[in-house]
Amino acid sequence: MTISDRELKRPPSLDFAVVAITLLAVAFRLYRIDFPMVDGHSWRQITNADIARHFAEGSLNLFVPRVSWGGLNGVVGMEFPLLQYITGLLWIVTTELHWVARLVSLAFSVAGVVAIYHLGTRLYGRPAGRAAAFLLAVSPSAVYFGRSLLSDTPMMTFMIGAVLAWDRYFDRPTPTRAGVATLLTMLGALVKLPAILVAAPIVGLAWSRRRWAGVFDRTLLAAGLVSLAGVVAWYFYADRIYLETGLTQAVFRPSGTYPQTLAPGAIYASVSHFATFDRLSSIEFWREILVRFWLLHLTPLGVLAAALAIPALWRSGAGAVVGLWLLGGAALLVVSAEGQYQHEFHQLPFLPPLFLAFGVGAARAFDGTYLTGLLKVRYAPAIAAAGLVAVAVASFLTSGVRPNLYRVTREYAPADLFIHFGNAIQARVPPDALIVTVDYQRGGANSPMLLFFARRQGWSFDDYSISPVVIENLRAHHGAQFFATVIRHDLERQRVAVMDYLAQFETVPTPPEADQLLLVDLRRRRQD
Repeated sequence: MTISDRELKRPPSLDFAVVAITLLAVAFRLYRIDFPMVDGHSWRQITNADIARHFAEGSLNLFVPRVSWGGLNGVVGMEFPLLQYITGLLWIVTTELHWVARLVSLAFSVAGVVAIYHLGTRLYGRPAGRAAAFLLAVSPSAVYFGRSLLSDTPMMTFMIGAVLAWDRYFDRPTPTRAGVATLLTMLGALVKLPAILVAAPIVGLAWSRRRWAGVFDRTLLAAGLVSLAGVVAWYFYADRIYLETGLTQAVFRPSGTYPQTLAPGAIYASVSHFATFDRLSSIEFWREILVRFWLLHLTPLGVLAAALAIPALWRSGAGAVVGLWLLGGAALLVVSAEGQYQHEFHQLPFLPPLFLAFGVGAARAFDGTYLTGLLKVRYAPAIAAAGLVAVAVASFLTSGVRPNLYRVTREYAPADLFIHFGNAIQARVPPDALIVTVDYQRGGANSPMLLFFARRQGWSFDDYSISPVVIENLRAHHGAQFFATVIRHDLERQRVAVMDYLAQFETVPTPPEADQLLLVDLRRRRQD
């Protein structure tokens, strides 16, 4: 199709259907928008909230993100903290409201809905664009993560935006369009490194539009180099921070550790995100991934429509875009199988091409002219829309997202205890005191939870890495003044040496209902 053909076939600028879909996306994401960030994946959400708080209350230097679990300063090597910085700026004005942080993610998510509508419309026509936007608007996982303080949502939006921007560039190559496309491409990988796979659909787009001339377009190649240089520069800088402070958010180095100068002799149970043979050969792993796509990511309707669209996709002129995007997502899933199994949001980079595939497969259900002609009823589009919304609500309710991620019942939300424990510590520990905490059992070092809700700085270990030597080193040489744990009974059973060491210091009285909370004043030895 030539540029003039595309211009002639371009639909009017305002599409009331996508306005309705956008409002539907907002409505879904407003569910429990005011809930504290102790729902699913609270650890990572609170880490991001912790970094946002440091921006809001301390330095607004975007290049120096800080965490509460890194001692007095806590500078951490991590992905580019755009989401956290925006949240911090808003918190300066609104104070620290969790729903404000969620609205930042909501804005990115809804922008993704609009972007995939325009991308789907340009590639496959307006009905397909509407359908793709609809599935992104109501996908249970996209809805949940679209109001959670996680960088994966802006990453996915930047990926969609980058492909859309490059499609616009190939329509009319201008420096401005190339600049916007380059910026979006770079930002995706800066906020979350897996977004580098967006190179696959961009190459597919260049091929579908101009064949080899597109793939070797000088501006595209230069943009790729610029984007790569920006990403490499940031992550090199983040790694330098790690080498200096020993603190990282699992970019290239293992997370959940401290340098030996802070924690001599500590042994950590760090989890790798990369694939292992045991994981890839596990039937349970593949069953879990398939169930997630069936119920959580695409819903049954989405899976069936996307599957039916595969032959049409390959016959279309833009088939290489979705095809290479799917191949890139599949490669990411295999390479990072351990992380994929542990975290549902790791599949988000894989979803946009499947949303586009659904758009092609379900296009007729979003074509008002076709529906009116088929049903011979004037209000056929409204009837179809009501049916689709009903199916979307039913899919959301049966997906398992409410008990498993929203955690709408008490038994699924133990993390909310950190709010109560944190409040108890705030009332008993001076604001400038450094605390050593133990929040979780094995695999819980570098937890942000208790320190965040206590609004204190310190160091966080698990019952596997904590020891008398570690506590004494932090007390004697790094200014630790208190020890706190929310798993007191577990330490009493499993870490007798730690409890014997702590017995030489004064215990701070805590509320009777917080029997799992142990607070020890490391400044005061017991006078027996």
